[in-house]
Formats: sequence, structure tokens, C-alpha cells
Amino acid sequence: MLNYRRFVVLLLALLLALLAAGCGLANFTTPKPYKETQFLMDTIIEITAYGPGSEQAVKAAFGEFKRIHDLANQFDPNSQLAKINDQAGKSKVSVDPELVHLLKRAKELSAQVEGAFDFSIGPLTELWGIGRKGDFVPTQAEINALLPLVDYRLVEVDEVHNTVYLPKPGMRLDLGGIAKGYATDKAVEKLKAMGVKSALVNAGGNVRVIGVKPDGAPWRIGIQHPRRSEDIIAKLALTDWDTLQTSGDYQRFIERNGVRYAHILDPRTGRQPQEVASVTVALNNSTDGDVLSTALFVLGVERGMQLLQKFPGVEAVFVTQDGRVVTTPGLAGKIEITGK
Repeated sequence: MLNYRRFVVLLLALLLALLAAGCGLANFTTPKPYKETQFLMDTIIEITAYGPGSEQAVKAAFGEFKRIHDLANQFDPNSQLAKINDQAGKSKVSVDPELVHLLKRAKELSAQVEGAFDFSIGPLTELWGIGRKGDFVPTQAEINALLPLVDYRLVEVDEVHNTVYLPKPGMRLDLGGIAKGYATDKAVEKLKAMGVKSALVNAGGNVRVIGVKPDGAPWRIGIQHPRRSEDIIAKLALTDWDTLQTSGDYQRFIERNGVRYAHILDPRTGRQPQEVASVTVALNNSTDGDVLSTALFVLGVERGMQLLQKFPGVEAVFVTQDGRVVTTPGLAGKIEITGK
């Protein structure tokens, strides 16, 4: 009994000493994070994972980003997407089944959002070349000449033979509005398959989480102010969703004669929407979130709200050009508006 008491006293003394040295009990129970950052898919991607094997899982997740990038990068002449574009109006192109799957989903989503997102927008994004042509702004005549080439309904995706065909010469696919979200989903699948129970993936505004934070609290994500890069305009805890996706006019844009021209185009007009500065959607799928945030940005607040009625469970935060923050009814009491 005496030895046992001495053991208890010594153990308590040790714990007190550790606490006095600033080493709390949480240090013994909280798994250490592994964090890695890479520049892929034209953005900064950061993955943080907790628990055993997290380093290997994170590296495998980055492998998914690179794999999808190589598959769907229209600027790489060796990519399958570039080959589809090169053969527009000429012949069908055999591609990997995964690319067929992605294109089929892009076509379905384009229809669901009534063309506000259109993955055949390539001729227009190439014409504008935001980020690649200085402050170039095309004429209305140049835009009008390309509008007939933008129509997702014309894209022929053959799931049986794994081929894709663009029937008009000059058509070009651009998966910039869906590939990053799809890659995020694939990266999360890889993390989960390798046993990760707690993680956060941030792919340039595309945020998806696994589980809760190591301390048991939900992940709480800030939404950037579209005009003040150091400020957060709202915060949302991901309790009902695992994905927060943002599209905005503040990361890739040019300014000419005091006018801002962002990289997001309305496929129907070939020009930049002017009502909102950013749109954030909360849901449980990054692929769909990538498309929906873009479509809502194009449609604006009123028409965007109407569209969301077709997507139960998806919530949105609109920040207008004049700084108003408009949220869907499902976010009432769940979102904190931190700035104006």
C-alpha cells in the first residue's frame, strides 16, 4: 500500500511539473498534424491531416490533384482534354473512362443550372485570356463571333466507347469550373481510404473537411472579404456540410480604365457578370459545389436563389458588388456575419 501511495504521489507531482512547464494534457492526446502545400491546378492547395499515417495519406491526396490536373489541363498539349479540343470538327477522341465520367457530370450540371455554367466555354476563356494577356479586353464583335461555339448540348460524350466529339471546328472545352472540385473530392476519398479521420483540404477557396477537429469541435471556416484580402466577411461552422466552395472576382482579374474584368464569364453573353463579388456555397460535394458557386455568381442573387430550389440542402452566401451579404434561409442562426 505504501509503494502504491508513493507511486500516486510521484505521478501527481510529475503531472503538476509538466503543467507548470506549459505542457497540458492535450499534448498527450491530440494527434500531431501533417500539413503540406503545393501549387497545382493554377492555385495554392493546402492539406492538413491528423493521426497515424497522415503524411503518406496527404502525399497520396496530392497525387490525386496532379493526376486530375494532367488529365483535364487544356493548356497541356499532351493532355486528353487538349486532344479533344484539337480534334474539334474533325473526329472523335478516345479518352480514359474517368474523363468521360467527369465530362458527363459536367454536361448534367450544365443542364441543371440552365447554362449558367457551360464547360464548352473554352473559346471565350481563351479569347479573354485573363491572367495571360495583360489588360487585353476583346471587342464585342470578337465575342459575338465565338458565342455560337459555346453550347454544352452539342458535346457528344459516348460512355460505351469512351469517346468525346466536338462537332464544330473551333469548339473548346474548359474544365476550370469543375476539375478542381472533382480533384478535391478524389483527394478526400484517398485520405479516407488511408484511414484519415480528421483533415482539411483547401484548394484555393475550395474547402472540404473530414470529420471534426482533433479536439472534437466542428471545423469553422471563414469567408474572405472580396474587397479586403486580410478581412473575413463571415464565418460558418461545417456541422451540416463538409464542403464550402467560393467563386469570386478577386483572385484572377484585370483592371482597365477603372473597370474590373474577372475570369468568370457568363457563357451566354461572353462577358463578366456585374452583380456579385463572391458566392460561397455550403454542401457535401466539391464537384457540384465548384459548378454551383460559378453558376450562382453568373446568375446573381434573385435568380440564384430561384435556382437553389432545385438543390435541396445546398446553402449560399452572396456578397454583392456594393458590399451587401445575402444568405439563403437555411443559414439563419448558423452563420456569423463578421464584416461589411
